[in-house]
Amino acid sequence: MASHGDPAAPSAALARFVAEASVPEAVRRTARRYLLDWLGSTLAGGELAPPRIVEALVDELGGSSQATVLASGRRSSAPLAALANAAASHVLEMDDLDRASISHPGAPVIAASLAVGERDGSSGEELLDAIAIGYEAMIRIGEALGPAHYEHWHMTGTAGTLGAASAASRLAGFDAHTTLMALGSAGTMTAGLWEFLADGAMSKQLHPAKAAHDGVLAALLAGRGFTAATRILEGPKGLFAAMAPAGDPGAIVAGLGPQMASWRIGGVSFKVHASCRHTHPAVDAALALREEQGLGPAEVEHVSVRLYGQALGLLEGMEPTTPYAAKFSLPYCVASALTHGDLAPQRFSEEAITDRGVLALADRISFSVDPELDALYPRAWPSIVSVTTRDGRTLERRVDHPAGDPENGLTDEDVAAKFTSLVGPLLGSRSGEIARDVLAGDPAPDAREMAGAVTLVPQAG
Repeated sequence: MASHGDPAAPSAALARFVAEASVPEAVRRTARRYLLDWLGSTLAGGELAPPRIVEALVDELGGSSQATVLASGRRSSAPLAALANAAASHVLEMDDLDRASISHPGAPVIAASLAVGERDGSSGEELLDAIAIGYEAMIRIGEALGPAHYEHWHMTGTAGTLGAASAASRLAGFDAHTTLMALGSAGTMTAGLWEFLADGAMSKQLHPAKAAHDGVLAALLAGRGFTAATRILEGPKGLFAAMAPAGDPGAIVAGLGPQMASWRIGGVSFKVHASCRHTHPAVDAALALREEQGLGPAEVEHVSVRLYGQALGLLEGMEPTTPYAAKFSLPYCVASALTHGDLAPQRFSEEAITDRGVLALADRISFSVDPELDALYPRAWPSIVSVTTRDGRTLERRVDHPAGDPENGLTDEDVAAKFTSLVGPLLGSRSGEIARDVLAGDPAPDAREMAGAVTLVPQAG
């Protein structure tokens, strides 16, 4: 039988937390907000090409009727349903974002939680607990991996696999040892490289999809006695040694305990624009100048954006050649926002990204690193937008915390309004009722009720 590992080591300590943590009621209420936000992104995103491709493949692969692919109502195995739903949740670029871990925790964690919860008939409280615990694990791992890891690895794919495995293990009711085996298998499957950006390709959706799938797979294997590394995080051939040698696995468990009062999920940001989060501070600054100054595209001679270095490394050279590439093109995002007064999902259609006026304005936008802003990252993701007008004025606005950051947060009403704006065309009047039930239903809807309520097409079988 495999060793239980050193109980003080990060991998074992994290596994013990996942198995034993008591989630406060206030944290469950917070988890409700992120669950509703994830549902909106998933249902609306399921209409787009990348998740439709994934969904068709899931349908072809088949599997036991355990969980629901929300955008179609089809049933599949829990890992495959998690794969399809996680891909759909990320494609709009409106899913949540954690700054410190530079990751999108909802995409893999909630997809895995709902799929396993539906398979097992988990209660609403059990589902919310798993979400909060999965966020905690994923965010702490992402923080410890650090910005240097993010230069090559998409944290949502790497830390996300372990976050999904943590949530799935909690729902399965594993003890600490079995959870440790799930984390070991999840860690050995973790991946997600940024190279797809050069091609404007669809791989970004694959990262949370595989993280959710592999996290569930790791838990299912562990539940059947499949053994794995006991030191997958801190071992000499483990995750940190291989993918983040400058990281600190010990930081994962600093202050971690089963009776914690402060949880990482409370610091996660919501997104109000359908683009890469690194573009949001500049977009908010541009929108503020547009509203305050009555600024129109024809008045703009040039726009200069100053931002932090990691954003430049990810966004530099991105051209709006595809809807997915456009979400990473800072000039396109700022130009579209200045032109339309928003950066809604429809700004990234095949037609929208060829708008000559928007593209002409984008050609007049440049960006560079500001050392002062660089020093604030990743605690804050700031940008300064300077607009030179054709009549010689210089207008400037700085945004450290774009809309949706905890410092500039959304109310429950805002989260519900975002949900209904995304899914109203799909669910009609049901959208408001679902939002109220997810946010305040007593008891919280269980996993099967949740999947049944939001599925766009009547479930078969």
